[in-house]
Amino acid sequence: MHTIESLLGLLIEISVPAFAIASMLSMGLRTPLRAFRRQLRDRRTVLSLLGANFVVVPAVGTLLIWLLNGLMPHQIAEGFVIALCAAGAPFVLQLGAMARIPYGETAGPMAVLLLGSIVFMPLVVPFLLRDVSVHGWSVAQLLLGTMLSPMIAGIVIAAVWPARADLFARIAGSVAAVSAVLMFLSGFGANSGLVLSLLLSPVLLVAAGLVALAFAAGRISGDLAGSTLTVADGPAILTSQRNIAAALLVARTGADSDGDGSIVVAILLLSAVGFVMLVPYSLVSGYIRRRRAGERATLGVLLGVVGPRAD
Repeated sequence: MHTIESLLGLLIEISVPAFAIASMLSMGLRTPLRAFRRQLRDRRTVLSLLGANFVVVPAVGTLLIWLLNGLMPHQIAEGFVIALCAAGAPFVLQLGAMARIPYGETAGPMAVLLLGSIVFMPLVVPFLLRDVSVHGWSVAQLLLGTMLSPMIAGIVIAAVWPARADLFARIAGSVAAVSAVLMFLSGFGANSGLVLSLLLSPVLLVAAGLVALAFAAGRISGDLAGSTLTVADGPAILTSQRNIAAALLVARTGADSDGDGSIVVAILLLSAVGFVMLVPYSLVSGYIRRRRAGERATLGVLLGVVGPRAD
């Protein structure tokens, strides 16, 4: 049993950075530089997204967690706080494809939120979690090296070898998908007792409430956004799916480096709850939009794996 737990622990140590690097590389390969420039020019959209993701969600979510702290273990609450501070999840690109949201309206804002997380998390996470060891500069270095650098590398590779960018992006995306599966299996498997106890507690309801809060904040920001966003619920999906890779990197190197894995489990659990809530919503909304546009709504199209991307 000890050997299995050690193997699972080693697996999560490898899968977390592998997922972060591969997913960001894939995103950079698929996102032209003009998408970032166009998005940054729309100051109204940028400000509304930043306000929802780095003011409303962390502030209101953390306040809610503090008020409900008696319903969950302390480290679970800390894991939720870290996740609420992490925005710009690469998986929103797939959710956006499912929901038939133009690619530029998810890729551009997602990159803006990622850059915001790199600045926001080193400053705010140590402030919110003063009772655990989280070093701001170490967090900044980690996010720069494992998330921003691969994204920039992907953009450069796509510009130099445009004919091969899609192939490289598919390979990186496959590595990210495998790493994500291993990450969840190892994270939950190494802490199976804790996971079972949480499934029978109010923690799941708290996680669902936090996802709903983020969705509502994002939906309001969509109504306040500028002209570059044409689908109002796009920011809701962007805001609801927190950046699990950034949150786990922070947890594994700081807050939970010497802990019992509770913070990692909390981050994975919140991400899993968000996944369960957002995938059906994205599929249904995408189906409705495709039918209204007179498009075919096959399973492959609905899952975002068949058909051209909309720019």
